[in-house]
Amino acid sequence: MASIKLKIEGEKGKISLHSLITGLQCQLGILQDLDVAVSGEANGSLDWVVIDLQLSSLAVAVESQSKIENKNAGPKVVTLCVTGMKQLEDEGVTPPYFPEHSLKLSKKLVGLIGKNGATGIQISSPFTPSPVTLSPKAAVHIDELLPTKYSSLGSVEGRIETLSIHKTTKFVVYHARTQRAIACQFEQNQLQHIKDILGKRVNVYGTISYNAKGEPLRVEDIIDIRMLKEEYELPTIKDIHGIDLDFTGGFDSVEYLRRLRLG
Repeated sequence: MASIKLKIEGEKGKISLHSLITGLQCQLGILQDLDVAVSGEANGSLDWVVIDLQLSSLAVAVESQSKIENKNAGPKVVTLCVTGMKQLEDEGVTPPYFPEHSLKLSKKLVGLIGKNGATGIQISSPFTPSPVTLSPKAAVHIDELLPTKYSSLGSVEGRIETLSIHKTTKFVVYHARTQRAIACQFEQNQLQHIKDILGKRVNVYGTISYNAKGEPLRVEDIIDIRMLKEEYELPTIKDIHGIDLDFTGGFDSVEYLRRLRLG
């Protein structure tokens, strides 16, 4: 179990019910997105129950309860939520595991500030060092992260963790280095192949859309999807010690390692 608290600051009797409900819906939506990403369960692995209510400034604390025996994604989910909101506020970068849907919900949450009696928003958890106080600055940052600034052919490398066939067929790759969520839209005739490599490390080649920060947002018009070797399958320094110095076969080291990853 793990808890997280949403606090909507403002004078007692001035904060609207609409603001409270909207704030809670946004918070729940972000937690559910992160649950799916962390647990790998399409329908999520956690239920959330209210454990505390405060009325001086409206504060609601909720606690996770796992729906799956011997799996507890709660601590990681609440930690990612709080630290992610801090990154949106302070750094203006897309947090790990935050899909586009969570960014939009974060903007909607911050948009409550200064309206209907809400003067500020704070998010906290016992699993993080300090509370995060949000301001309209976070919304400005999110506006830089959501739109496509430019597109180009390229590839992204990461692990497929989620698959959706609702409305459009797409899967999400979590970037190997940053763990940022990258949506990849594919054709219906590729569905069985995607199912076969779900949960695997892949290299996806196609048209990549980037935001103003140069972060990849999505991949469309996919040309190729290749499954990569797992980290434990790659050779170590000990494995290659003493072998022929021309082991790359004439390729430079970057090209050799790229070919090795692609199998």
